[in-house]
Amino acid sequence: MTKLYKPLSIFLFLLVLSSCSEDDPFPVPLVNFFLDPEVVEVGIPVMFDNLTTNASRYEWDFGDGQIVTDISPTITFTSPGTVTVTLRAFTEDDQVDSLVQDVSILERVLTGYVVNVFPITNGGVAWDPDSVGFQQLPDLFSVLQPVDPNNTSGFLDIIGANIAVGPVGNGIEFVTFPNEEGPIVLGDEEWQFFLLDYDGPFDNIDLSPENLETVIGAQFNPLEAATFKNDQGDGGFITVLLQDNAGNVLDVDFTFELQ
Repeated sequence: MTKLYKPLSIFLFLLVLSSCSEDDPFPVPLVNFFLDPEVVEVGIPVMFDNLTTNASRYEWDFGDGQIVTDISPTITFTSPGTVTVTLRAFTEDDQVDSLVQDVSILERVLTGYVVNVFPITNGGVAWDPDSVGFQQLPDLFSVLQPVDPNNTSGFLDIIGANIAVGPVGNGIEFVTFPNEEGPIVLGDEEWQFFLLDYDGPFDNIDLSPENLETVIGAQFNPLEAATFKNDQGDGGFITVLLQDNAGNVLDVDFTFELQ
């Protein structure tokens, strides 16, 4: 009789154990993520690195209409401001937990520029051949402006007279803003920078076309040009390097802060 009850007891114990295992929920997700790069700016992709455990699927809501289900998505924001990012993590049995984080989206605001290299002769001859002595060197103006005529941002700056070598340039507080519109935001669009030789009077500056001759210029996208950031990732400079068909070189750096 004892031999008959023992296998039956073992069977009932395994049945109860099996029933408990099937009813036990999966571990609750532990949700976490970080940003790479940590400082986010308009037009630059940022990866949301998912560090969540105990989850089988995810839903990201980036607060600007973008909703994705990738594990660690890479996102590009098109407007500045603050967005609320929500990561929801689900287990296989549909338990859910979430993490909400506000993310600031910043823009590149121009703070200054330096022209390192530019042609000091006009095709091998002086810029002002009718002048004498050092006056044959260029009297430089610089212009930075968007290619899009609907964007009136940019500046016109007097670098100085009789410029022989670089580097030359200014901080933005010393240059003229068109229409006094405020900060120059270097966004995801085409810009042009060029140097002008000025042949008019300096006591009463006249920027008529007949008094100006282009020394050299370049067109560039600030977000695609070579960029070097500081250790904090909240500022740096953009380098634009050009060699034209005549062998003339323009090398200019634009410093910026993320604001």
